[in-house]
Amino acid sequence: MKKIIFLIILCLLSNSAFAECDFATGVSKTPSGTYEYTKECHIFVGKTIQDNDTKTQQVEKLNKALDLKDLALEKSDQRAQLWRDTSFKLEDDVQKMNSYRNTNQWINFGLGILVTGAAVWGAGQLR
Repeated sequence: MKKIIFLIILCLLSNSAFAECDFATGVSKTPSGTYEYTKECHIFVGKTIQDNDTKTQQVEKLNKALDLKDLALEKSDQRAQLWRDTSFKLEDDVQKMNSYRNTNQWINFGLGILVTGAAVWGAGQLR
């Protein structure tokens, strides 16, 4: 709310600043080829140039801030991509370990049957 009131006051003040300088009558050309301003127009032009310089600096700072924001987002995306790649690799490793565990269980089961069969055959040979 304060910002809106401030903007309205700023607009009203800037309109009154424009009304103080009439460029049609406040600027006259001198015989040497230069221009002569009234005091009000001279102040207005100086203020306009100063405002322009300030706005140019603000634009440069905003562009720099945008570049830094883009760089931060890029780094964040790189970290997210690295995390995603790592998690996919870990998931693949877990799946391989599960596969090996299942294979080992079947091999142990088969070896158990083989050893049991050999023990039965050996016991039969003792008789």
